[in-house]
Amino acid sequence: MKMRPAGKILLPILFVLMAFTAQSQDFINEDFLDNIENNAKPMWSENTPAFDLTAVPDKYKNESATVIGFRRSVTIDKKSRMGFLSRGERSLIFQENVRFRIKLNDKNAVKNFTTIFFRYSDKTDGFSARIVKQGGTVSNVSLNDAVAVEQSANIPEFFKSFFDQQSGSQRLYFKVAIPDLEAGDILEYVTVTKSKLDVAGSGYIEFTPQYELCAKNYPILFNQIVIETDNKSFFKSLSFNGAPDFKKEVAPESDFNRFVFTDKDRPIEKDVNFINVYKVSPLVKFQVIYANNDKIKGALIGQKGEIKSGFTKEELAKKAWEDYVQVADTRYGYGTVQYFVDQTWAELKKLGAKDWPEKEYIKNVYYKLRNIVVNRDTYLNDKTAAFIFGSLLFQRDIKSELIITISNSVVGLKDVLFDQEIRYVCKVNNDLYFNITDHSIPGELVESLVGSEAYIISEPTKKGEQEIKTFTLPNTTVNDNSSSFTMNASLTKDMNSIAVSRTSTYKGITKTRQISDALKYTTYMLDDYKNYGGTSPTDKMRSVEEEQYNKAVKALKDNFKEEKPEFVKSQLQNEFSQKVKCSGFTIGSDGRTLKTKDLVFTEDFELPSMIRKAGKKYLVNLSGLVGGQLQIKKDERVRQHDINIGYPRSLSWIIRFKIPDGYSADGLRELNVSVDNEAGAYSSTAEEKDGEVILKVSKMYKQANLPKEKWSEVLAFVDAAYKNSFKYILLKPKQ
Repeated sequence: MKMRPAGKILLPILFVLMAFTAQSQDFINEDFLDNIENNAKPMWSENTPAFDLTAVPDKYKNESATVIGFRRSVTIDKKSRMGFLSRGERSLIFQENVRFRIKLNDKNAVKNFTTIFFRYSDKTDGFSARIVKQGGTVSNVSLNDAVAVEQSANIPEFFKSFFDQQSGSQRLYFKVAIPDLEAGDILEYVTVTKSKLDVAGSGYIEFTPQYELCAKNYPILFNQIVIETDNKSFFKSLSFNGAPDFKKEVAPESDFNRFVFTDKDRPIEKDVNFINVYKVSPLVKFQVIYANNDKIKGALIGQKGEIKSGFTKEELAKKAWEDYVQVADTRYGYGTVQYFVDQTWAELKKLGAKDWPEKEYIKNVYYKLRNIVVNRDTYLNDKTAAFIFGSLLFQRDIKSELIITISNSVVGLKDVLFDQEIRYVCKVNNDLYFNITDHSIPGELVESLVGSEAYIISEPTKKGEQEIKTFTLPNTTVNDNSSSFTMNASLTKDMNSIAVSRTSTYKGITKTRQISDALKYTTYMLDDYKNYGGTSPTDKMRSVEEEQYNKAVKALKDNFKEEKPEFVKSQLQNEFSQKVKCSGFTIGSDGRTLKTKDLVFTEDFELPSMIRKAGKKYLVNLSGLVGGQLQIKKDERVRQHDINIGYPRSLSWIIRFKIPDGYSADGLRELNVSVDNEAGAYSSTAEEKDGEVILKVSKMYKQANLPKEKWSEVLAFVDAAYKNSFKYILLKPKQ
């Protein structure tokens, strides 16, 4: 099996390396301040008419702000002018220049830009900002009080280095406040950043694919991306939904290529609910690949100097199969993936795997791999998971097929442009086995792949012929994905809060969405080995080791016992948007095996903000126990794009509220609502029975995708749910 001449490196590694060489400090000193502002000065003299505007079109005057100009110029260059043994010879230089100008129209925009961010890694970097007042007065923003930004901070898009998307580079950022910013001001800044990557041992580097959505949080009059690469690089790009294309322009030097994307006068997207922006909003995706060896070729690389915008089905299948078989020789743990397969097979044989019935063997292999994932801090990628799973089935001569597909958030396989977009799935007879997570079970569908277009591919023949069969991954129905809640509620003794015991049951994709939070700070990992018939970690331990293990387990359980109530409390407070007193949490079914497929848990808590007192009477927001409901605002009620619900699903609540002794309940009739149409349904019924108010609520999203003409139907049941969540019942003292 042949390997690439050199290893593949993704862009995030670049920034990890940069982080080690960066200046590590909390404040910028005076010497650096002089450097950073002087380095930025040449950027102000660039002649770009788009940045000279001071007025914005009348159609945007009611918007919170308008971006006058946003330009990012990226240069990737393998320097070799300093001699064969120099640092320059071994380094790929990555330089980015940014210019930004925005008109702030109201207080909300001012608030969002009162603090600005910039990156500063060494003395060649530059940054400078200034404010243009309404009268034309220009003042520079002082950086004297700039402070380092924590690694976990979220850097706003307009300030973040274009390719800098990994947390490893966050410590290179600083922030500074602008105290005198006002509505009507224009804020603008320029920045220069430079980085180096040692490529002496790397013949092939894939920079992280980029997805540029044309619409931003504010209207943007001029948005430009310029990519300049030396003649050792490849460029791929594809535009969607009316976005402009990258154009190849004359480069400043003969051995360079220049690719330019320019978008003008782009309004904001008005549709913010039930929308898949990657399918309907103007978007351009692109990637730069560096290769210093002319012999390096790949089906997904194109030709140097061209803009490659697509690949044939045959190219995709060939490349996917080549990458799949090469997994065997890649590193995993202390050896290769193939070594890991051999070791895992040996462990399974000791458990009697040769004699297991075929279905049991397949199930146990999946659970064995999950157990390994559970006990490691990284997940397998789709390709590696499919290779390992298929290889272990091969040990028992169980035939499997390889499926390649793409996320359902994008258009389809014909638009695959990057290796990273290809997803891998194993097919055994009529069953599908997806990548493994901490809580996945065999055959369970993955939300991002439901209904996706796919190919079943086989190994090419010696003549290069390859069988490719079209396939569609299964869809789900409204009954496959459900959330049901049974709630027993009553007033506390002081009549100031509602005490609730809620049992939640999740199935399908809704379970997958909830399970990580539900099982956080629980000890599911300690007994996970039992699901494939594995042996306890203590079986081969000496007494001293077993004692240490048991101490560690006890410490873990004690820690979880403290952390879990606080975590549940914070989750409930987010759900109900109020302070919550949490008194209990128990798991009924963990949802992690085929025998315990549903996720079931019970929470006990008190809600103080559901009651209003009026003299001797009490108003109780019983319908508010269903949690917050979506509100479609006035400016969101005219639909521009088709509707994407995500996946069909149903939700239901049964709430039993004990009427306090000496009181009667009124207002139940107002809680009775029913809306039902092709898009979805909402119903609510309330009755009094045996001293209880029984409220039954259901909500259904019947279809994943709907034409925009159905928006009124979506509004009908969504509005009904929102309005009903604010209704109260009245508790009156009996005469």
